[in-house]
This record gives sequence, structure tokens and C-alpha cells, in this order.
Amino acid sequence: MSNNINRSLIGNILKSIRVEKNIPMKKIASALKVSESTVSQIETGKNSATKEKINEICHVCGCSFDYKADRKKMIDLVLYIYTQYSNLSTDEMNSTIEEVKNNSFISCSYARFEYYLILYMDGIINQNDEDVQLFKRILEIGKSSFSNKELSIYYDIKALEKMYLNDSIKALEYLNQSRLYDNEFLMNHYHYCSIYLNLGYYTLAQKYIRKSIEIAIKEVSFERLCYLLLNQGVLYLNTEQYVEAENLNLKLLKESKIRNEEFLKYCILSNLVLISLLQKNYENGFKYLGMVDQKYLEDDYDLVLYRILLHLFIKDYTLAKKYIRQSLSNNSIGKYYKNFFQGLKYLIDNKREKAIERIESCYNLALTAGEVDRAMLVLKLLNELYLDHGVQNKLKKVKELQENFYKMSYANQIIEDIGLKLN
Repeated sequence: MSNNINRSLIGNILKSIRVEKNIPMKKIASALKVSESTVSQIETGKNSATKEKINEICHVCGCSFDYKADRKKMIDLVLYIYTQYSNLSTDEMNSTIEEVKNNSFISCSYARFEYYLILYMDGIINQNDEDVQLFKRILEIGKSSFSNKELSIYYDIKALEKMYLNDSIKALEYLNQSRLYDNEFLMNHYHYCSIYLNLGYYTLAQKYIRKSIEIAIKEVSFERLCYLLLNQGVLYLNTEQYVEAENLNLKLLKESKIRNEEFLKYCILSNLVLISLLQKNYENGFKYLGMVDQKYLEDDYDLVLYRILLHLFIKDYTLAKKYIRQSLSNNSIGKYYKNFFQGLKYLIDNKREKAIERIESCYNLALTAGEVDRAMLVLKLLNELYLDHGVQNKLKKVKELQENFYKMSYANQIIEDIGLKLN
């Protein structure tokens, strides 16, 4: 490590410790009997900090600097944990993270920023209650000391955080930054294809699915490969290639049973239920629904919706209304599902105008949330409703929306404001 890099790293470490402990620069300067300007120059790396000064600053901040921590080893651990995440080796990943967390002395060492990058990865990937805002403040101070691979990982995890918040546009910005530092990480491409699938940009989604599959095969990442193929199945489904979607999902279903992958099996069965519903093969829909583990069937409102629709389409209104009542009694239900279920109830009760009004609101809610694929599913149902009830003006609007959506989905770049509004 060169002297300049060393000074910059030490300065950033000392600054981030002070910021974390919420200690004013004035207090540090007073303890060291120097000016605030001198402390600032140490923190910016303009002046080097002697061991004595490092120890004094850390003492004021209530910690002691560990000079023995191996930063190179911690950099390797960052890459190792990210690889475990990519390969879906969850138990091994969490075990490695736990080992790092048990050595908290690393947080005051040359490997401080690697330590907090691992904690940030843990907080976002595992969606736990860690103080990720604090981690991000520390990492923003220290990111200039990261290698290109570390920077790529850092921005990819920032993108993942935004994906969990349904902020696809910001997530794409971070993915673009991640790609600047390393364009061969599997998860970067996987996150791209997931976002583009959600936004309904299928040409772009297909591009990143292919690239991700290529990397997964090259890296022998078979667990992740299954989920990439699942994304391919979703793309087939959303582009109305139902035979291809069903065939691929059935192959994946066999693989999930061989591997005893319960969550993967649940995702596949959910797709197969929807495929059957859209093909109007209600018998198959009920068959696949019956194969879903009960714990998922109760918690997944999409599956609840599919079950209600299956009963509705075979005119089993008693059971359809039963499941609607059960769902609406749950206080945690979101507005999208609440409106959808109320709309279906009005439909059963022959209150056509109220039914259409509620279900149309679901389209707008999905579109506002950036969930274009979900919005198009609502359009398919509205299309059936308008056909059944002879609402010609509405039917014409749906056809126009579907045409606009088709243009957008197969564009080579994102087209803003193409006119997808229902009203």
C-alpha cells in the first residue's frame, strides 16, 4: 500500500469513527492539543497520522485501534460472501457473516470498511433489523479505499436495497454504477433482468437473462441457474408464450423436487397456477394450487387471488366469496389486493359498475408502483369483463393500452410516458 493511499485510508477510518460516535472535531483537537485544521488534514489524508495520534483519537472516541487485523483477508471475505450469495449458499454465507460479526474489533482497524460492507450486505440480503443507514454513512466515507470489485459489490447491494423498496429507477442507477467497476458479476446481471421483467421491458430482460445464464454456467452456479430459468419462464408467461412457459416450469418443478428446494418449488407452482388460469385450464390450476405448501398459500396474496379467480371462473361463487371474506378481514392487506378482492365480490353480486371501478383502480395502483407486469395482468381480466358486459368504449381503450405496452416491451431502450393510463 502506498503512503498516500495509507494516509487516505487512515484519515477516512478516523473520520468515520468520529462521525459514528457523534464526536465533534473540536473535542478531538482539544484532546490532541492541536487545531481543528490539523485534525481535518489528518482526516482528509493531507497529513499522515502517527501511531500515537491514531491511538489518542481512538481513545477519545472510546475504542482502541487494532493494528493486527488483516485487511487483505477481509477483502477476500467480502468477495467470498458475495460469491456465496450469488450461488444461493445461504447457510455458508450466514455462517461466514456471523464469524465476521463476532470479531467486532475489526471495526476499528485497517479493515473497518470491509467489516461494515459485510454488515451492510447482511442487512440488505437477509432483510434484518441492522442499522443499514449507519453502515451506509460509514461506507460513503470509506468507499474511495475500495477495490473495483468491492465498489461493484457495494453498488449492487445498494441497488438490491432499492429493489426491495420498489424503486426500480434508482436501483438501475446503482446497477449502472456497479457495472462500471466490474461487468462480470452474476448478480449484477440477475438484478438487471429482475427489474426489467418487473417494468415490462422484455427485450432488455431477455438480454440480461441470457448473459446471467452464460455466467452461471461458466461459474457452475447451478442453484442460481434454476432461478434464472424461472425468470425465463416468467418472461414467456408475460409475453403470452404459455406452452413454452408451462414446459419450462414443469422441467424446473422436477428439478426442485430432486434438489428438495421448497421455496423454488413454491415459485414454480405459483407460475403454473397463473399459466393455467390464463389458458383457462382450471383443472390444472386447481391441481397445481393443491401442490403448494399451506404456509405459502396463506401468506401469498397473489396465490389467494388466483384461487379466488379459479373458483369464480368455474362459477363456484360460495367458495370464492369465502376466500374474499377471509382476505378482507386481514388488517395487513394492501390497497391493491383489497380493491381487487372487493371488485371480485361486486362482480359476484352483479354490481358491474362498482366491480369495474375497483378493478380499474388496481391497474392504476400497479402502474403507479412501477409494476407494469402486474398492471398488464389486471388488463387481461378487464378485457374479459368488458367483453362479458359489452362495454365497447372501455374495450377499445384496453386494446390501445395493450398495443402501447407491446411497443414498450420490445423496445431496445426505456421509453418514457408511452401512454399507459387507463382513464
